[in-house]
Amino acid sequence: MKVYEPSKIRNVAITGHAGSGKTSFVEAMLFKAGAISRKGAVEDGNTVSDHIEIEQERHSSIYSAITYAEYNDTKINIIDTPGYDDYIGEMLAPVHVSDICITLFNAQNKVEVGAELAYTYSGKMNKPAIFVINKLDGDQANFNQIVEDIHASLTNSAKVVQFPVKQGNGFNAVVDIIQMKKYDFDANGNATSSDIPADLKTQADKYRSELVESIAETDEEMMQKYFDAGEFTDDELLSGFKQGVNARSIIPIFCASSKNNVGISTLLDFIIGYMPAPCDLPVMLENGETIACDVKKGISMFIYKIYSDKKLGDMTYFRVQTGKLAQSMDLVIEGSGKPERIGQLFVTNGKNRVEVSELLAGDIGATVKLKTSEINNTLHEKNATTEYKRIMYPNSKVRLAIVPKTKGEEEKVGTALHAMHNTDPTVVIEHSQELRQTIVYCQGELHSGIIKYRLLNRFGVEAEYIDARVPYRETIQKMANSSYRHKKQSGGAGQFAEVHMRIEPYTENAPNPGDLTVRGRDLIPLDWGGHLEYVNCIVGGVIDARFMPAILKGIMEKMQVGPLTGSYVRDVRVYVYDGKMHPVDSNENAFKIAGTMAFKDCFTQAAPKILEPIYAVYIKVPSDFIGDIMSDLPSRRGVILGSDSEGSYQRVKARMPLAELDKYSTALRSMTQARATFSSEFLEYASVPPNVQAELIDAYKKISAEEE
Repeated sequence: MKVYEPSKIRNVAITGHAGSGKTSFVEAMLFKAGAISRKGAVEDGNTVSDHIEIEQERHSSIYSAITYAEYNDTKINIIDTPGYDDYIGEMLAPVHVSDICITLFNAQNKVEVGAELAYTYSGKMNKPAIFVINKLDGDQANFNQIVEDIHASLTNSAKVVQFPVKQGNGFNAVVDIIQMKKYDFDANGNATSSDIPADLKTQADKYRSELVESIAETDEEMMQKYFDAGEFTDDELLSGFKQGVNARSIIPIFCASSKNNVGISTLLDFIIGYMPAPCDLPVMLENGETIACDVKKGISMFIYKIYSDKKLGDMTYFRVQTGKLAQSMDLVIEGSGKPERIGQLFVTNGKNRVEVSELLAGDIGATVKLKTSEINNTLHEKNATTEYKRIMYPNSKVRLAIVPKTKGEEEKVGTALHAMHNTDPTVVIEHSQELRQTIVYCQGELHSGIIKYRLLNRFGVEAEYIDARVPYRETIQKMANSSYRHKKQSGGAGQFAEVHMRIEPYTENAPNPGDLTVRGRDLIPLDWGGHLEYVNCIVGGVIDARFMPAILKGIMEKMQVGPLTGSYVRDVRVYVYDGKMHPVDSNENAFKIAGTMAFKDCFTQAAPKILEPIYAVYIKVPSDFIGDIMSDLPSRRGVILGSDSEGSYQRVKARMPLAELDKYSTALRSMTQARATFSSEFLEYASVPPNVQAELIDAYKKISAEEE
């Protein structure tokens, strides 16, 4: 295969909501460019990009897939991405390594959440973008409505550069605003140009005027030329348009029907003629600086995807950022300095691989059998220090505990889950000692299903999900005093310790108690949040100073298994103010036990309460469903903090307990036909309602009784 210079490469990510026709659109692009001789169909399970068995079974993209086409002496790398936000990691990585983000919209719907997510992330990465209104051959297609919704929901920077001559079943022609021509498409997608009909000229002139005004706004010099002349020369128009597109101040809107090959050839021509090559854009570094994508520099590459196949092993996908990458090159991983030898090099069209001898800066390729490299790693020549900007993955939305169906396979499940995290960083694994569970954090119900599928079909282990326990906390609401005498005599040396203790809620910079003499304070930040303040009030040596750490150890042990639910205890101040010891029988173990029991007794008398983790929840929902969301949140103990309109969407901010949040992803999908999304972040610990506290205490008593 030909080796392409950076100026002859275009890297394109195809994004959009599920159902917008992304995979079929990629098929149409490959077909028109001559990369395939016949288009596949999603429903037939024979498309290039949906080549993994489960995707073919479900007729839906789950993983991103890299394809390419050689068109007009240019290599176009095309990455098809899934549309559901459950698989958002498979969308973020392709956008990250691409130079152009094409977002598809279903002409029969309003702007959907998958398109909004793609637009938002491409904006964070400052990637030039194209909007394509697809499925204009549909019976309910409404070009004007979707354009209005794009302006209201996403950006006014979106400018029409094509509009349909006719929508619906007869859609086979567009008016191009840049060329000011009408294009008719035959069944194979071949375009024939002609003059714009008189009845469409007014509409074309309107869109042309809007586009020219946007070009004039790209910089002051262009604006002055526009004021002086009222129009641009063709060269000025082209230069200003490219500048606006590269800066995202202009996002062109195109028309298409991937099913009927309409609009594909003109879009391919536009990508080559107007959109940036890798060498036209700076490459972001992790430190915020940029470098040029230059073939003359030393070799460096960025790993954006790893896919583990049962037969082929791990396939690593990367973008060459600088230099020339050849087979058998020795590189090192930035940060660790670990060596990696690059063996065979491939370019891929779905599951089909073509071996190549080298790849130049800006190109995307794949290799196998890298030893230690991971997603987000930068590889470069020895003695270099470059690190490229890492992909930022979102917080998890769903938390589930996972157990093997066969006892004794816990280690096998854990090993497989960690291997899965290496190929999908949005799968996060925690072996929680606190909860005594293995917790899987993921993006939603669909995502959790894929994890189980991969465990069975890739790693040969069957597992099931159970509810994840909630990391509750326990604390107190008032002061209490107690004492405990530990006395044990069983022949020989005995054990004796007596501890008098007071506890109260911890508050910062509290004054010394009036009835106790404070000899020393230790403020201990707890690993699980909050504080323990340990106050020595011993007078007259009734407890030797060497036993005070043992009492603290006993308190700390009990704080890790709270009396109410077995949860961690936090935010308590403990005063040890009296006690007794024996010259022979007192030892550290005796005082540790006495400290534990005195603390337990004190805690139960100090109005103990259970705290639960509360999360801030941000929901983006179509306005049609806002009533359902608002009425549902209180039933989940959610507190609505406010809402704002954003085009056809509403953004709702609320507070919700983690115990309810764990089940919210599935409920939200059901309520909104999978058209809403949400994110969350930990906010604080807060008291549970009295009825919930009673239920939690009863449940813990039952579990404790069963375990005895």
